Amino acid sequence: MEAANEGAALAGATASNVGIRVHLPFEQEVNPFVDESYEHRTFFSRLHHFALASDAFVVVPGGIGTVLELSTIWQLLQVQKMGRETPLILIGKMWADFVAWARSYLLRPEFELTAPEDIEIPRCVNSVDEAVSLLRPHYDEWVRKSPK
Repeated sequence: MEAANEGAALAGATASNVGIRVHLPFEQEVNPFVDESYEHRTFFSRLHHFALASDAFVVVPGGIGTVLELSTIWQLLQVQKMGRETPLILIGKMWADFVAWARSYLLRPEFELTAPEDIEIPRCVNSVDEAVSLLRPHYDEWVRKSPK
């Protein structure tokens, strides 16, 4: 997450650069680009806080925790516990393959486990530039609703 915080700082972000962490004995300290930090004792409470505080979700390749977070956000969008228009953008072949897996296994004709429109929730792109172009139309709305 340090790279995201650093990028926001270097881009001149005017909003607070927030870190939402879970306490682990082997994790590093808060990175120097974070203005405001929250620490949780459990992954569940951290993910809940993260979901509530976010206007969009951009996922880059990651490990099991990233798969868990992506799946949780995807499900919250699916069951409309977040606005269906909330962007969920997945960057890279790893995620395109993951969505292809979901399409293949969750939409089996003999035992459909989700609806076709649910598979369309995440938008898969190949680059950061493509992700930014999908986020730009939402930017003015986020600025209007952000606290001053």
